[in-house]
Amino acid sequence: MLIGNGKGFPGMYNNVITQLIFAALSVYLLIDAINGFFILSFGIDTQLSVLYKSLMLALLLVYLSLNNVKALLVIVGLYCTLLLGEALAILMLRSSATYMSFVVQHAVKVVTPLVLFLFLLDRYNKDDQLYLKIERVIFINCGIFLLNILLGWLGIGFSTYGGTVSATSIGVKGFFYAGNEISALMIVFAGFYLAKSYLKSKAQFLCLVLLWLSIGFLISTKTAILSVIILVFAIPIVLEGRRIFQFNNTPSLVFYTVLVAIALQGFLIYQAFEGTLLFNKLSFFLSRGGWVGLILSGRDQFVTVMWDYFIAAESVSSMLIGNGVSYYADHIKYSSEMDLPDMFFWHGIVGVIITLGIFMMMTFYSAANFFKQLYPYARVVFLINVLLLIISNLSGHIFTSGMLAFLWPCFAIMAKYSPPKAASV
Repeated sequence: MLIGNGKGFPGMYNNVITQLIFAALSVYLLIDAINGFFILSFGIDTQLSVLYKSLMLALLLVYLSLNNVKALLVIVGLYCTLLLGEALAILMLRSSATYMSFVVQHAVKVVTPLVLFLFLLDRYNKDDQLYLKIERVIFINCGIFLLNILLGWLGIGFSTYGGTVSATSIGVKGFFYAGNEISALMIVFAGFYLAKSYLKSKAQFLCLVLLWLSIGFLISTKTAILSVIILVFAIPIVLEGRRIFQFNNTPSLVFYTVLVAIALQGFLIYQAFEGTLLFNKLSFFLSRGGWVGLILSGRDQFVTVMWDYFIAAESVSSMLIGNGVSYYADHIKYSSEMDLPDMFFWHGIVGVIITLGIFMMMTFYSAANFFKQLYPYARVVFLINVLLLIISNLSGHIFTSGMLAFLWPCFAIMAKYSPPKAASV
């Protein structure tokens, strides 16, 4: 059911809500940073970030209630379904309900990307300036993100692996309190701007390669470092296709020049990296668990233990809707820190289907437009989405990220963007 087409009172109401949503989206990472500042400076969690994101979500739901009631009902249904496992475990006296509030917030984080994506899809045919607004949202938040990393580099804010930045800390993230979510944000920002610069100017692309490689190493997570290296080489490949493997064009010459330069510098880079605390941390995981232990940082062991407890309570209901979170928290570590295993243990097969369904919704247009030259960002969106899916099952905090939930849909919708013929991308 659609109400309001930009004319009359309903349309005016829609426009006001839309403006509020885009205004709020433009500075949402600033609110996260302010919240982190209060935690770092005064030891007070003001919950400002939670309140702000709740307001944005409320505005989005109001918009959908006016324009797409069916979509709103689906969202409510998905949200309630994600609560079933925890509720049933409590009713059957199998858990203490200590993590009930966590489950409520977690379910919101899972469905939020879908809510925002449906809003953007609805605005697609109603707002000629939609993509300019989306680019503004990405640009402002990227600036806030880079400023926080810069502050961390200057010795201000949190370190990546806990505590404040110091001579013995690893990685920086400024005033952002969240952990692995920072790496996921970096992947989206880096992917978008590397692609945008590559489409405009190869020289600009090379400059941004240096910037984002530096950012990845400053953050100092395996996810950030490996992902940015992958993006540097994968983006030219997906944008150029087979042309990149020929030697009769500028893109291929630039690509192979960068490849040779990095290869020649590889030994020096490795020597410098060998003396860092992060290298010692990675060596520790490698010595304890081999390559699997290095990649998963012990998460494979968490999955094994959680599987044992899942089997202990295995039933048709736990297989379908899971056992909730409190059940595992009462006995062992509540999370494996890998998204799809967690969704299975907490919400069963239905939870995994919901998660993958949202992912497929966010990836559909990039897959459909992958080979169409009219949609310059489709291939990159597909690349980033697949990378996020892989990372979600290596380091987690992708499908359950409150920070990424308001950025990922803005990036994913760019797969539908086709620039005017007279304008350059």
